[in-house]
Amino acid sequence: MGADTEEQIRKEIAALKERYRAAKDAASLEELAGGPLQHHFPIDLWSLSDSELDNEMGKRLTFLNDDIDCRPTAAIASHRRFLGPAIVFAKRLLLKLLRPYTNLLFVRQNRFNEGLVAFHLASFIRLRRLEERLKRLEQDRGESPDACAQALPSRHD
Repeated sequence: MGADTEEQIRKEIAALKERYRAAKDAASLEELAGGPLQHHFPIDLWSLSDSELDNEMGKRLTFLNDDIDCRPTAAIASHRRFLGPAIVFAKRLLLKLLRPYTNLLFVRQNRFNEGLVAFHLASFIRLRRLEERLKRLEQDRGESPDACAQALPSRHD
């Protein structure tokens, strides 16, 4: 009776592991955690599931798109009571004098940023199309996606 109970417990644990792995693969970490994750360390992209990787790519592409224009936009201000107005005036004057030179650099940087975001978006769309095409080919051949994934080289090869 003890061996049967242990075997039943092992099967239940294996079923739970499989259920939670499938839930993790189907949802992003934010969905599983119930909110956004705050992290101040580099993410190991190789360890992410497909849905997590899609989410990370989307967040990073949105971030790049939001910061395309790199020109300074913050108003110049100072907290100093007496020297503050003079410092603000000097900074504004300096920026106006340097604007023709800095605008040349910022325009070039903005064009580069726009091209980079467009390239990443095109790569993302192309990847999606290739994945859909691969799924259709797998279905046409009658192969399971798991069998095809095992035939592909691993990420660390």
